[in-house]
Amino acid sequence: MAAVKTFFNRSRPPGDPTVAAPGSRYPRFGSPWLVLIAAAVVIYLGYFWFERRVVVGADDVLVLMRKHGTRSVAGDQVIIPNAATYPGGADAWKKEFGDANGILEGVYLTGTYFGFSPFDYERQVVPVVTVPSDKVGIVIRKFGAPLSANQVLADPSRGQRGPLPGYLQPGRYPEYSNPYAFEVKLVNPVVINPGQRGVVTLMAGRPATDPNQYLVSAGEQGVQRTPEPEGYKYINPFERRVTPVFVTSQRFEMGGQDAIRFPSSDSFEIKMEGFVEWSIDPDMLPQAYVAYSEGGELIPFMEEKVILPYARSYSRLVGSRYTARQFISGDTKLQFQKEFSENLMRKCGEQGIRIHQALVRDIVPPDAIRNPINEREIARQQIKTLEERIKVARSQAELATQEQMADQNQKIGEANKAVVTVVKQAEQARDVAVTKAQQELAVAKLRLEAAQKQADALVARGKADADVVLFKRSAEAEPLRQQVAAFGDGNAYARYFFYQKVAPSMKSILTNTDGPFADVFKQYLSNAQSPPVKATGEREKVTEVRP
Repeated sequence: MAAVKTFFNRSRPPGDPTVAAPGSRYPRFGSPWLVLIAAAVVIYLGYFWFERRVVVGADDVLVLMRKHGTRSVAGDQVIIPNAATYPGGADAWKKEFGDANGILEGVYLTGTYFGFSPFDYERQVVPVVTVPSDKVGIVIRKFGAPLSANQVLADPSRGQRGPLPGYLQPGRYPEYSNPYAFEVKLVNPVVINPGQRGVVTLMAGRPATDPNQYLVSAGEQGVQRTPEPEGYKYINPFERRVTPVFVTSQRFEMGGQDAIRFPSSDSFEIKMEGFVEWSIDPDMLPQAYVAYSEGGELIPFMEEKVILPYARSYSRLVGSRYTARQFISGDTKLQFQKEFSENLMRKCGEQGIRIHQALVRDIVPPDAIRNPINEREIARQQIKTLEERIKVARSQAELATQEQMADQNQKIGEANKAVVTVVKQAEQARDVAVTKAQQELAVAKLRLEAAQKQADALVARGKADADVVLFKRSAEAEPLRQQVAAFGDGNAYARYFFYQKVAPSMKSILTNTDGPFADVFKQYLSNAQSPPVKATGEREKVTEVRP
């Protein structure tokens, strides 16, 4: 220590106030010891503030893992349970976990903590577990003793791991926020709507006394005898399960592909169409659910496995007592529907199905029988209708006859008087009309004779005009006929006119002695007694023809 003091004091001048006085126990103000102490305090405070300080927010919790112990937790466990809730008590906890390393079950809530050294603990801030308003929380304990055989729920008093009984309603649960110790599964609440009942299946309970029965007694594992009423249920699915099923009226159509076909007593195939209105008996719902449901669906399987087979069976039993011809009659249809409905209600009621109505809409026999019988029945009904109409018409005719006879006798006298008057007036009008017609006939005859004479005069005048035109045209055509006759025929006369028109315009012609054109001029020159055309055998150049 003296050497240290000498080291710090040897470089300072005498009288320095920072140098300790001789024989003094404490250093003066500003001495190196004070600096070291201050630095140590600052370092220690910094260590506390930056290293040991853990701030846990309002929505978080602090999870600790102890690592300053002398051994690890026994077995396959990693969680150190709370001493207050340990099944063996505080002494057993201290003996088992007092100096063990592991993750502490308990968590620390919102705040600032300085008491957990990073050398002694691993610290982790995790979000607090929150169950939303539309969910239910199921707690699964991850540490403790394993479950026994056929055990579903963990027993907290025995420190077992597994699903815990009960459920968490919407809210915050810091005690279950340690993700290494617990897992909170969020599931939907069970909603049993109006018109539904819930089939309850107990998952955790004592084994069934008689496992060969569909339903079990209360508290035993299996489907319970009492259904759950409608409502909003918070349920732990590891403890029990509730399946909502409609118990309101359903309608099952038997038509088209689902139409029922059965043989009549005379071996004809009969087709029946209709519908069944039904519902499930709420008191027998659990038994029906166990017996007929598959995958949670009950309504379709009840129709497929109960109603439809029974409908087919009883339609065959009842229908086989009637012939195909009888099914066309309305009385037989009503009797068939009555028996069919009664049998179906009785048998389906034993299976927990209430049949409110089983209506046969139509029964269709084969066309080979139906058409002739229908036509005959229609004809028979038409005959009855016509007979009734004839009776009504006869009654109406007799009444009308009596009324008309009375009216007729009254009107005969009036008609006789009117007939005499009308006859006399008609005779007078006839005489006047005949006289007038005779006069008009005489006038018409005179007009006809005059018109005939005018027509004859017009015809004579037309013939005279036609003769004048004919004579005039004949006189004009006679000179031309004589000229043509002088030349022999019309071609020669036409050639003559052609030569007369063309010859004055021709000055010279370039041709040879052969050919049709030279023959024309040879004939012309021979007729005019001209000297012959010089035949050189070659074409001569002449001037062009100009008019």
